[in-house]
Amino acid sequence: MLVRKWTVIIPCVIGFMLSIAAIWMFGFERVDFGDAADYINSAKSILNGTPYPRRGDFHPVFRAPVFPAFIAFVWAFFPDNIVAFKIAQACLHAATCLMIYKIVFEIVRKNLPAFLAALICAVNPLLFGHTFYFFSEPLQTFLVACSTFVLVKLLKNDERLYLKALLLGLLFGLSTLCRPTIFPILLCLVPLIFLLFINDVQKRTRYFLASCIIYVGLFAVIAPWTYSNYRATGDFVPVVNGFGYNFWLGNHPETLRLYEGTYASKEDNKAFADYWAGELPLAKMKELEATDNLSSLSVNEQEKVWRREAFKNINENPSLTARLYWGKIKSYWTPMLNKFTYPFPFVVLTAIFVCGLYVFSLYGAFVFWQDAAGKKLIVLLAAQFVLATLLHSMIIANVRYRTPYVDPFLSMLTGVALWQIAVRFFPNHNRLLN
Repeated sequence: MLVRKWTVIIPCVIGFMLSIAAIWMFGFERVDFGDAADYINSAKSILNGTPYPRRGDFHPVFRAPVFPAFIAFVWAFFPDNIVAFKIAQACLHAATCLMIYKIVFEIVRKNLPAFLAALICAVNPLLFGHTFYFFSEPLQTFLVACSTFVLVKLLKNDERLYLKALLLGLLFGLSTLCRPTIFPILLCLVPLIFLLFINDVQKRTRYFLASCIIYVGLFAVIAPWTYSNYRATGDFVPVVNGFGYNFWLGNHPETLRLYEGTYASKEDNKAFADYWAGELPLAKMKELEATDNLSSLSVNEQEKVWRREAFKNINENPSLTARLYWGKIKSYWTPMLNKFTYPFPFVVLTAIFVCGLYVFSLYGAFVFWQDAAGKKLIVLLAAQFVLATLLHSMIIANVRYRTPYVDPFLSMLTGVALWQIAVRFFPNHNRLLN
């Protein structure tokens, strides 16, 4: 058997080097991503001990603390060093490859499929390609992968069940404080974990308690931040504000151009992006300042105003809203990147790669289905995919938002599929392939 456990270092190194190549291609010092200013300001408030900003520069929302804390951790050793931060992002991608290896090995107990899964994760352009900006996706992807590894251990057996449940809840909490969009997904997934064991008379009580403990861990991580929000704003804000604002922006009639529109050039694409993310909301805030005195309202009252405006758009344009929702679902699952943002060869190669993931991951899911824990994992992953899609269809959807919840696991399933195909086509080499 040529593949040993230590060989997992190979995909980890490949993932790291591809991330560095992507960072080099887009610029080691480049910081022109709109949300970067909010993340950097939040990180500097942590480093300097100043009040955490409860309003962004780019959008009228504030940021969850885990990603700024990660930036602050890097800059505690390399002050204000953008290159060091991006290298840390590359390390996160390598660490995600390791976690994918561990998830697969935990289920099939074989090194080769775990190695292949990690390798495909390493070369997945949607994963290494998001390390070059101040995107929170690499950190969220790593946290979700860690959570999934603990989840698999919890599904496989009930040894130290409550300890694993607590650890899973803590990781869920960190994921929520990194990207809050996962919060409603987790609230739905945790009961499903219990339901997977409801017909097992010997285990269902223990897994019911374990599900409760997962919630305990989740809320134990979130609670101090929620209290901090209350102290700063006077409102009960579990993680961040912003759903109302994104709900309004995601259902604005002009947002339809993001999903159905065409652009004459790269400049035309950028002009609309700047207008949609900048001038359009600024004009709306000016209007709401005149009609509702928006800035004088509390955080939750502002959220109500944004939700009111969102529902107004939905009610006035039902057919357009339906097109928007369909466009967002397609955008969430498309294999195509924006040709005006990325080099054309990269767009084509990514599309071919992702289409391959879609095809082979179905067979990988079938292989996992033969294992008791693997079957439960597939059910939970399918639920995660559906819930994430529905959530983003309500607000804003694109390929980048999909990556933490979908693409590492498609890579994982594809690796398993390729291994099983090789076993079937080369039965005389089973000893080598296993």
